[in-house]
Amino acid sequence: MFEVAAPDFSLQASLSSGQAFRWKAHLPAPRDSGADEARQAGDGWFYGLIGPSVVKVRQEGGRLLCETSDPALTPDRIRRYFALDLDLPAILSSINVDMQVHQAIRRHRGLRVLRQDGWETLASFICASFNNIKRIEGMLERLCQAYGEPVALNGFRGFSFPRPETIAGASERRLRSLGLGYRAPYLKATARLVADGGLPTEHLRRVGYDAAKQALLGCDGVGDKVADCVALFGFEKYEAFPIDVWMERAMRYYFRHRRMTRKALHDYARRHFGPYAGYAQQYLYHDIRTARGRLS
Repeated sequence: MFEVAAPDFSLQASLSSGQAFRWKAHLPAPRDSGADEARQAGDGWFYGLIGPSVVKVRQEGGRLLCETSDPALTPDRIRRYFALDLDLPAILSSINVDMQVHQAIRRHRGLRVLRQDGWETLASFICASFNNIKRIEGMLERLCQAYGEPVALNGFRGFSFPRPETIAGASERRLRSLGLGYRAPYLKATARLVADGGLPTEHLRRVGYDAAKQALLGCDGVGDKVADCVALFGFEKYEAFPIDVWMERAMRYYFRHRRMTRKALHDYARRHFGPYAGYAQQYLYHDIRTARGRLS
């Protein structure tokens, strides 16, 4: 086990804010009459995969306790995944430009945009379209069980995310049977594009937001919202501002009774919040979803 310094960070908010779907809270085995409450709360540990490596993480104040069996999963790699190298106070100061986002920052301070694998993020958000988080999690779990490699740590058993060439070689019928439905041919075609080099994911990390988004929009099953999610969560394009029905509700604050297209909302948000508009989006999105205890 090792420690990673994690100032200005909330592990809980970051993992529950709709940007990643494969982290699981550890639920202790029942031991006494208070077991139901304990299991609902968990014990603060989360299991997840960073690349192909499984890791167990818990936050204690301004530090993360981490355990993994893979020596390649170093403290620096953990720090990078959770974006702990970024100056969060400066980012939040830059987007703290109105009372709505100010309140969201106050309630969820420490939420950071994770640096996830580009291919996994793209595949996950193709599966996520017109879906809720619970169904997305189940769909991805079945996909990984069918085509990923088994991993284990301290009794936790999971599966790595399938490689694009593996999904490209899967039958559409089999993918549909995993619950992907109409998304199956989209995922298969995009996997083939990535596997054949038609969408060089590492290149997308080096180009600007507009170029990355245009390339992502060329994938089957990828529209504006999915492209922005993938650009933000998979390729560090912090200008991206994904808009779905939750964000349409959040953006009513700025336009009251005026009806605005999603493009108009997106363009306004980029101007209003600046180069870290994606951080504003995550705080607003997480805030409206958790208002009065509601979660989708």
